[in-house]
Formats: sequence, structure tokens, C-alpha cells
Amino acid sequence: MKALESVVAFARFELTRKDRNRASQLLLEQQNWQHWIDQIELHGLSGFAYQHTLNYQLPVPDQVVDLLEQLKSRHTKASQMRHRALGEIVLKFGEQNISFLALKGLALAVDLYEFEYLRPMRDMDLLVKRADRQCAGQALVDLGYSLPDYHPSRFMGSMHQLPNAMKKIDGLTSSVEVHHDGISREVSGHFFYPDQVDGLRKLDWQGLRFDSLENVTMLHQVASHLEGLHSGAILKLINVMDVVGLARKLVNRHDWKRVEREYPHVINTLKCLHLWTPLPQELLSLTGNSPKKELKGVGQIMSSLRAGVNAPSIKEKFRLLFLPSDWWLHLHYHVDPSNRLVTTKLLRHPFKVISWFFDRVMSFISYIIFQGSARINKSPSAKVFRND
Repeated sequence: MKALESVVAFARFELTRKDRNRASQLLLEQQNWQHWIDQIELHGLSGFAYQHTLNYQLPVPDQVVDLLEQLKSRHTKASQMRHRALGEIVLKFGEQNISFLALKGLALAVDLYEFEYLRPMRDMDLLVKRADRQCAGQALVDLGYSLPDYHPSRFMGSMHQLPNAMKKIDGLTSSVEVHHDGISREVSGHFFYPDQVDGLRKLDWQGLRFDSLENVTMLHQVASHLEGLHSGAILKLINVMDVVGLARKLVNRHDWKRVEREYPHVINTLKCLHLWTPLPQELLSLTGNSPKKELKGVGQIMSSLRAGVNAPSIKEKFRLLFLPSDWWLHLHYHVDPSNRLVTTKLLRHPFKVISWFFDRVMSFISYIIFQGSARINKSPSAKVFRND
């Protein structure tokens, strides 16, 4: 589902005069406001929509502003719940000497966004050492979280994380993802818990202190996350703001040379994102010229393998699996938007899809072995959480 232009217009930390005029024009043309606010919430932009509407006096109906204020209150309450939940985890993991890093939204809500409600999230993402996965899972169970023995799908055994752990706190659901790899299986490369402490830094969230990544490494990790597949084949605009906001922060801190040297894929990602949500001038001047040709399918990403396999016709299966948008191919395979995609379309992407299917087959075999082992070795001892 393509995002409305009137929704994309809010994916900015600040609105320039040109941005405001554009947003106002699009909003005056908006007719289905329920669809608009559904998309605003889907893309994690309700906080910015509320803030920008008030600060820049944008033409949003009063009843819609009231709904945005309700969403702000809901996300504020959810943030307070997560603060309490994370406090419990920090204490429990500390007692058991389990080191962890806060990833993505959990860290960025504290470090990048002015208010926590501006960065809603579904889960708290924690990165632990591979050797600590089982201990971390058991620690969450000890805290009252429900954690399945296996992922909900038989084909998810090679996932980069344990199954989601969930617990009700203050009437809301606290969801925790324990990762042993900060990069998903659809994206090339890995991101494990760093061996060197100089790649870490402490964050302070209202007196709660925990570790996260330093900014350059964090930008690499969130950009890698953005470049992969996403639930429902929807790339959320708040994830775009994560990358753009972090990149802008690094430009201001004169760390850009290190990004260019160590993580050049970030530059390409920003070039692709500029075609969807124009970059701030200070970033645009560093990423080079925009492509002269218009790319097909800007903002539209590849669907899941499941959606492709379940498509009603062979033609539709082939389209979903092997013909994703040109924009996503440039983004995912780190191809400059000014360059051609011939090799990517003919070789790289087909082989990648085949490798994904092979990975799922191996996961299924692992699941069958795990189920057989579980039946043979029924034990009341500590749980074993399988994801490899």
C-alpha cells in the first residue's frame, strides 16, 4: 500500500516554508480523513502530525486534531510502560550478568527524538551476545513474560532473534525481541554484540541507564534494517526518519568521513530515500547529485516470500518474487540510483530469492528435528528457545 503524499509530507523533523506550503496544499485536497489518520498511525507519524499541525497551523480539521491528541496520549502512556518494563529488565539482566544493547526505536526514542511519543514502536529490541541468548530468554520468563519455545512459523528457525516475549504491564502489552544478530536474514552481513567497548555508549532515560551503540555504528544498523523486508510490505516512514535524523546528527558532529569510509551503503540509502522524502540541504550536499531519471515504485518495497508463494496466479507469483520495484532494488542491493539494474535484475535478485527459499527449507528441517527431539527428551528443566 503506497503512502499518501499528505502523509509523507509529515516525515520531517522540521518543515521549511516550502514544506509547509506543500503540506497545506495536499491537506486541503484530502477527503478521506479516516484513511489519512490510519496511514499516519501506520507509519508511526501521529506525534509529528500533531506537533507540526499545531506549530505550523496546518489545515487539519479540529476533530482529526483531537484524534491525533488522543494518539499522542496513548503513545505517551505506552512509553511510560516501556520505561517500567526496561527498568525490570535492566535489574534482572544485571543480576545475571547478561550484557545487552538497546537497538533501533528503543535507543532512538531517547537519544534522537525530542519527546518519546514522537517515536512509537511495537517492540523493544535488545541485542545480546550469542552465548547469552538462552539466559536472556529465561530471565524474561522469570520476569513473567510469555516466550514460546519456537517461532510461530516452521520456516523462521534461522531468524536473528528469539520469539517475541510478551507481558501485560499497566494494561498494555510489553513486547521484547532478544536479538543475537542486529541484521535480519534477508540483508547481507551480520551485526553481533561488539567485542570492543569503545563502540558502545550509555544512554540515560529519566534516570534509567543502559548501553547502546555509538552514533555511526547505530546509523549502519538502522540503515541495514531499513534496507530489508518489512511486515506487510510496508516501509514505515518513521524508520526513514530514524536514518535521516541520525545522519543529520553525524553531519553536524563532523563524523561523515567515517560513514563514507566504513559504511558507504548508508550514502546510497540516503540517495534512495531522497526520492521519497527530500533530504535536508546539509545532507543533500554530501550525498551527491540526485538521479536524473525517475525510478519506478518509489517508497514501495518487496513483498514477503509468503505473499509471493500464496499469490493466486503464476504470473502474480513471479511479479511479487522477481519483479519488485526498481526503487527497492536500488535500496536493497546498494546500487546507486543513477546506475542501471541489469545485473541486479538478471542475476543478483533471482539468486537472492533462491537463497531465501533454501534458508526456509533448512529452517523447516531444523523445526522437524527440534520437534522430534522435544518428544524424546521431555524434561521439566529450564526451557530451551530455538531459533537456529
